[in-house]
Amino acid sequence: MKKDSKSLIIFAIFVIIFLGIFSTLYYLYKNNIFLTILMLTPALSVVLTKIICKENFKDLYLKPNFKKNKKWYFSAYILTPVIAYLGALIYFMIFRSDFDLFGSSYAMDVGVTSQNEYISNLLVMILLAILVNPIMGIVQCFGEELAWRGYLLPRLNKRFSIQKAVIIDGVIWGLWHSPIIAMGYNYGTENPILGVISMIIFCIVIGTISSFLFYKTKSIWCPVIFHAALNGIDLYKPSMLFMSKPSNVFIGPDVLGIIGGIGFIITSIILFSKLKNKT
Repeated sequence: MKKDSKSLIIFAIFVIIFLGIFSTLYYLYKNNIFLTILMLTPALSVVLTKIICKENFKDLYLKPNFKKNKKWYFSAYILTPVIAYLGALIYFMIFRSDFDLFGSSYAMDVGVTSQNEYISNLLVMILLAILVNPIMGIVQCFGEELAWRGYLLPRLNKRFSIQKAVIIDGVIWGLWHSPIIAMGYNYGTENPILGVISMIIFCIVIGTISSFLFYKTKSIWCPVIFHAALNGIDLYKPSMLFMSKPSNVFIGPDVLGIIGGIGFIITSIILFSKLKNKT
């Protein structure tokens, strides 16, 4: 236990140092490249901790275990965008006047010369976004999942019950985002405190799903796929595709909103109840 405590302290120090450096650089230059690098630093923190503490790397759950977990990988890859778009559908069923397909920012970007042609373009784009965008984000998501699920979560689970460990892991993950969120990323600059609180809740929700996939497959790669599929939606948000006016990020239709993300909230509650049966 002492060795674990030392490792966790060293890991935390590296995480905080990197967070401070790249948050500051983002604040000064507002260049997203610093956020991309920041996503890799939790994994780098794990590697440096392992080297300093002279630990092996066999306990990081790097083996995919794909063959016997195909359905979970498929679910993480395909069902994630489905759940995201279902949340958007629920949002637009409630706020029908917000739906504006041909006046959306994406429609303005591509130019609408024919409604049928535009709808075909949109459907192809969404399909490509679902299938291709996650692949583009796998490296960055690996940088986070290796640390939060592969390294930190099992160590928390040694000290706490699995459900408590998952909640604590989600809170830490959310707090790690807080400097960037406070600067206005994702939630804007008008409500920085509410933005930080919302991100912590969001990370608990998403972290619960990632944690379930981690324990189910005994690998970090299924959570990586899930995380990448979720981030892939962010490149073409429902608000960008189906709205002409600014959205309320705290409500929806994007996954950060309580209605846009309702599918993930329900999924996390169901999976959280099942986590108590995991070991």
